[in-house]
Amino acid sequence: MRQFRSAFAALALALAAAAPAAANPAEVGAAIPNAQTVGQAPYRFLGITLFQAELFAAGGDFSWQQPFALTLTYQHSARQSLIINRSIVEMSQRGAGSAQTLAPLRAQLERCFPNVQRDDRITGVSTSADAARFYVNGARSCTVEWPNFRRHFFGIWLDARGGQAAMSARLRGET
Repeated sequence: MRQFRSAFAALALALAAAAPAAANPAEVGAAIPNAQTVGQAPYRFLGITLFQAELFAAGGDFSWQQPFALTLTYQHSARQSLIINRSIVEMSQRGAGSAQTLAPLRAQLERCFPNVQRDDRITGVSTSADAARFYVNGARSCTVEWPNFRRHFFGIWLDARGGQAAMSARLRGET
């Protein structure tokens, strides 16, 4: 019996090692050659997982100076207005300006983000310091251009400051 368990464990390990890794979303591979997962983490609020986040970068090495992609896979539905309002508030807290000065950006984001349902995926590909492309379930939804957009918007999830610092560190591959 002991030999059987050992053989079974060895077979399970061999099969796990041979299994292909989950594929990157197609939009990530198309935008970032050699994209690899940097880190992943759930976003929880009051103990409820709202979405799973995954960060991709060329060679799996995150840098604020290089293109990267952030994918959020929603575990619950959320209205467009909630997603955009929360984004604007978070960006304001990161120095992007007041809600009033961000009104033109809000209009851009309204073209990007729909109401989401469970298992919907939104991917943001940061193409430069001032621009990003967004995809909803793999389909391109918009391009946003705004001064220092990379730091202000993606910093919501990737900035080391704030209430989600542990999640941010996991995404950046630091833990």
